[in-house]
Amino acid sequence: MTTQRLLLVGGGHAHLFVLEALRKRLPEWRDRLQVAMVSRDLHTPYSGMLPGLIAGHYRHNEAHVHLAPLAAAAQVELAQASIVSFDPAARVALDDCGRQWNFDLASLDIGSAPPLARVPGAQDHALPVKPVDVFLQQWRAFQAQADSLARPVHMVVVGGGAGGVELVLAMAHRMAGRRDRVKWSLVTRGELLAGYPRGAARRMARHLARQGIAVLTGTDVLRVEPDMLHFADGSTAAYDALLWATGAGAQPWVAQSGLACLDGFVHVDSHLRSVSHGHVFAAGDIATDPLQPRDKAGVYAVRQGPVLADNLLRTVAGQPLAAYLAQRGHLSLLGTGPRHAVAVWQGLSWEGGWVWRWKDAIDRKFMQRFSDWDVPNQINS
Repeated sequence: MTTQRLLLVGGGHAHLFVLEALRKRLPEWRDRLQVAMVSRDLHTPYSGMLPGLIAGHYRHNEAHVHLAPLAAAAQVELAQASIVSFDPAARVALDDCGRQWNFDLASLDIGSAPPLARVPGAQDHALPVKPVDVFLQQWRAFQAQADSLARPVHMVVVGGGAGGVELVLAMAHRMAGRRDRVKWSLVTRGELLAGYPRGAARRMARHLARQGIAVLTGTDVLRVEPDMLHFADGSTAAYDALLWATGAGAQPWVAQSGLACLDGFVHVDSHLRSVSHGHVFAAGDIATDPLQPRDKAGVYAVRQGPVLADNLLRTVAGQPLAAYLAQRGHLSLLGTGPRHAVAVWQGLSWEGGWVWRWKDAIDRKFMQRFSDWDVPNQINS
């Protein structure tokens, strides 16, 4: 029996389910498959708990999944690195440590990041919310020096989607005791929380106002200069720190690889398989199925995870693949800063401390699923 090599690129939400399936179904594949995972981070942030982490409701370990014990339990080789070159035709990838990874089957789950390159100057002067570890490092540094600031500072968040709104509310809540030192603004090119029910947007707008956060809607950033934003209507705004939370962009090497892509994201079919290279799969933000267009949101990566895991093992076994059917809508639970949240479902919205406790229970259940794995007895047999 020929042993195949599976390369998992990235430690995102969907790949957690792949590790889980590999661990639980070890007897099925242990004699026919070698698996390696290359991930930039060994402690991967759980997106659902990130606003709570920023707001101070969670400790770092509570909001991050530790990949090392999961990989060990699943008998997966784990390397901390970033892929910089990927050749699906030659079936080889290179990482930023100079290592070469040969594969027969590959899966990409590397997420996305705000597309700063689309706005001149943004790459030089703005801090994107991803990579999350870099953002958190800068956020902690700002908190540490807040009391020693020589003058009040203006913090601007660009992006009026759920990510940007939750981010600015979480930061403002954490710094609530220093309102005399920090002024907050949120800038968005469209309306606040475009795509959400207007009732939910109005609820979140009220929380922004209560936190003293100025909101500029219909304001398109044309270019960024040191300490100054220039808008498409000719107006300007000064800033001291600029945080970028707009949309989703793909890493350049994905489109450069030769994989069929749409706007830089891997074009997949209903099986989460590349339409151009059948031995490459993709899930989460980096994947796009034009027949099932959905927002770039963690909830879809979580739902894709079990299907991706099953299809990878089905491919190894030569079995027909299962289809992933994206749900048409999903429950959104938006943190407002304190232990309070807004729930959005099918055009309706609710809010309260009970919604935050509901969200907290869901998030902790997810984290518990990927914690405290024991090494299966089969590994030692």
